Amino acid sequence: MATKNRYAIPKPEKSPLEAMFALALKEVGCEMVQQYEFHPTRKWKLDFAHPATLVSLEIDGGEFMKKGGGAHNRGVRMAECFEKRNTAILRGWDVFQLTGAMVKKDCMLWARLVRAHIDAKLKENHNATTT
Repeated sequence: MATKNRYAIPKPEKSPLEAMFALALKEVGCEMVQQYEFHPTRKWKLDFAHPATLVSLEIDGGEFMKKGGGAHNRGVRMAECFEKRNTAILRGWDVFQLTGAMVKKDCMLWARLVRAHIDAKLKENHNATTT
């Protein structure tokens, strides 16, 4: 019988790229929920979500890993990611999709763009309720 390795290093709650992006969001004054479970029966989570506006962001950071990239870039797992993303879109979510390289190169730019999109949706929602 196999036993658990008591010395195994636990998987971090968020990736270094997600941590970097969370700091950028904070810097631009944008509050988003991390690891937001958006589906009632599947245990799918969005990396970042703003539930009031249905704006989300996913970071796929394995494109530069050895042996063909991270889990998001391989066969079955890639198809699962597409299914999750498409389901989010069908449920009304706007989904920003970033690679690790995009986060590393233009983290603040993307944080500002996401914030601007959320602000526009909030304004749109406000205008819809006041007319």
